[in-house]
Amino acid sequence: MAWVDASGEEMLDLDQALTELEALDERKVRVVELRYFLGCTNDEAAELLGVAPATVDRDLQFARTWLYRRLGPGGTGRPAQAGSVPRNEVK
Repeated sequence: MAWVDASGEEMLDLDQALTELEALDERKVRVVELRYFLGCTNDEAAELLGVAPATVDRDLQFARTWLYRRLGPGGTGRPAQAGSVPRNEVK
Protein backbone atom coordinates (compact mmCIF):
# COMPACT_ATOMS: atom_id res chain seq x y z
CA MET A 1 0.00 0.00 0.00
CA ALA A 2 2.12 2.76 -1.37
CA TRP A 3 0.08 5.56 0.18
CA VAL A 4 0.92 4.45 3.75
CA ASP A 5 4.29 5.38 5.26
CA ALA A 6 5.56 2.50 7.41
CA SER A 7 6.62 4.83 10.19
CA GLY A 8 4.73 6.41 13.04
CA GLU A 9 1.18 7.65 12.95
CA GLU A 10 0.30 6.30 9.51
CA MET A 11 0.87 2.72 10.68
CA LEU A 12 -1.44 3.37 13.62
CA ASP A 13 -4.05 4.76 11.20
CA LEU A 14 -3.66 1.64 9.03
CA ASP A 15 -4.11 -0.62 12.04
CA GLN A 16 -7.24 1.29 13.07
CA ALA A 17 -8.61 1.18 9.51
CA LEU A 18 -8.03 -2.59 9.31
CA THR A 19 -9.84 -3.02 12.63
CA GLU A 20 -12.80 -1.04 11.26
CA LEU A 21 -12.81 -3.05 8.03
CA GLU A 22 -12.67 -6.26 10.06
CA ALA A 23 -15.92 -5.23 11.75
CA LEU A 24 -17.49 -5.01 8.28
CA ASP A 25 -15.97 -8.15 6.77
CA GLU A 26 -13.28 -10.18 8.52
CA ARG A 27 -12.32 -12.18 5.41
CA LYS A 28 -11.33 -9.03 3.52
CA VAL A 29 -8.83 -8.17 6.26
CA ARG A 30 -7.46 -11.73 6.19
CA VAL A 31 -6.93 -11.34 2.42
CA VAL A 32 -5.00 -8.07 2.97
CA GLU A 33 -2.90 -9.69 5.69
CA LEU A 34 -2.10 -12.75 3.57
CA ARG A 35 -1.29 -10.78 0.42
CA TYR A 36 0.52 -7.71 1.78
CA PHE A 37 1.96 -8.76 5.11
CA LEU A 38 2.71 -12.44 4.48
CA GLY A 39 3.38 -12.23 0.72
CA CYS A 40 0.98 -14.96 -0.38
CA THR A 41 -0.19 -15.13 -3.97
CA ASN A 42 -3.92 -14.90 -4.73
CA ASP A 43 -4.01 -18.66 -5.29
CA GLU A 44 -2.25 -19.35 -1.97
CA ALA A 45 -4.58 -16.96 -0.11
CA ALA A 46 -7.60 -18.60 -1.73
CA GLU A 47 -6.42 -22.05 -0.68
CA LEU A 48 -5.75 -20.95 2.90
CA LEU A 49 -9.15 -19.24 3.18
CA GLY A 50 -11.06 -22.02 1.41
CA VAL A 51 -12.46 -19.72 -1.28
CA ALA A 52 -12.03 -19.31 -5.03
CA PRO A 53 -9.20 -17.13 -6.36
CA ALA A 54 -11.84 -14.87 -7.93
CA THR A 55 -13.24 -14.25 -4.43
CA VAL A 56 -9.78 -13.23 -3.24
CA ASP A 57 -9.55 -10.84 -6.22
CA ARG A 58 -12.89 -9.24 -5.35
CA ASP A 59 -12.11 -9.04 -1.64
CA LEU A 60 -8.72 -7.49 -2.33
CA GLN A 61 -10.17 -4.92 -4.73
CA PHE A 62 -12.83 -3.95 -2.19
CA ALA A 63 -10.33 -3.75 0.68
CA ARG A 64 -7.82 -1.69 -1.31
CA THR A 65 -10.52 0.76 -2.39
CA TRP A 66 -11.98 0.98 1.12
CA LEU A 67 -8.54 1.52 2.70
CA TYR A 68 -7.54 4.08 0.07
CA ARG A 69 -10.72 6.09 0.67
CA ARG A 70 -10.08 5.91 4.41
CA LEU A 71 -6.33 6.62 4.36
CA GLY A 72 -5.50 8.18 0.99
CA PRO A 73 -5.51 11.79 -0.17
CA GLY A 74 -8.71 13.41 0.99
CA GLY A 75 -9.42 10.51 3.35
CA THR A 76 -10.23 11.23 6.94
CA GLY A 77 -7.27 9.34 8.39
CA ARG A 78 -9.50 8.61 11.36
CA PRO A 79 -12.69 6.68 12.04
CA ALA A 80 -15.99 7.98 10.74
CA GLN A 81 -18.32 9.30 13.40
CA ALA A 82 -21.06 6.98 14.58
CA GLY A 83 -24.10 7.11 12.33
CA SER A 84 -22.32 8.85 9.46
CA VAL A 85 -22.21 7.32 5.99
CA PRO A 86 -19.34 8.31 3.69
CA ARG A 87 -20.30 9.92 0.38
CA ASN A 88 -20.80 7.53 -2.53
CA GLU A 89 -21.69 4.74 -0.11
CA VAL A 90 -25.12 3.17 0.07
CA LYS A 91 -26.54 2.45 3.47
